Amino acid sequence: MSLGNLIKKICRRIRGVFVKPIRVFCFHQVSDEYDPLVSAVTDWTSSEQFKKNILKIKKKYNFITLEEAHKRLCEKRIRFKKYAVLTADDGYLSVLSIIPWLEEQRVPITLFVNTKYLDKKSWGEVNERVAKEHNPDVDMLSEVCPKLFLSKDQLFEMCSPFVTIGLHGHEHFDATKLPQADFRRNVEMCQNVLRLHPRYVPFYAYTWGNHNASTDKILYEMGLIPVIVSGSYNCMGGKVIDRICIDGKIL
Repeated sequence: MSLGNLIKKICRRIRGVFVKPIRVFCFHQVSDEYDPLVSAVTDWTSSEQFKKNILKIKKKYNFITLEEAHKRLCEKRIRFKKYAVLTADDGYLSVLSIIPWLEEQRVPITLFVNTKYLDKKSWGEVNERVAKEHNPDVDMLSEVCPKLFLSKDQLFEMCSPFVTIGLHGHEHFDATKLPQADFRRNVEMCQNVLRLHPRYVPFYAYTWGNHNASTDKILYEMGLIPVIVSGSYNCMGGKVIDRICIDGKIL
């Protein structure tokens, strides 16, 4: 190991003692039984395993809101406590089943929502591919949609102090594959709906975690904080929030 790399390693260890990282976890679907029409197996966790995971995390970390985590990351202060944040992507209906238990555990959660699918008659390409891999003849509108996403009414009825609502785009598009104007429009359409929610927070979670400097610049211009899935943790800064996916994991 070169002297330069050794110094960097020592500095990281010293920083790790005085500035404990904040880990932000994300998941997609949680339910008692797996439904292949509404979820890929890689995006699903059983309710039992999910609860075990959260309780295990809770033994090591103090759960805080995403807003509080961002504030702490922007502060250049010593941080000895270990903090964690919980988030869920896409606005799936199955999340409703786990929120009461999270409230009992006093674990806050941020839901990142695609607004187009709140009408209960729309779905994304990924949803159709998953359902038709299981049943090529499935009727998406009658057999899948009722079980897939939260409705707008269900979302706006959420007023728990443990739940906040962030953006995931109007439609579930890859930000890096859209022209900049289309990406901005997709974000704006989502924001125009969700900013009216009393529990709205100005964070945007990229679908699949895909982003670049241009998409980040657009979010900053709109007053939004980018959120990705990188498998990494957060130490200082807060310009981009890194997350760790725990779908189907045994922690």
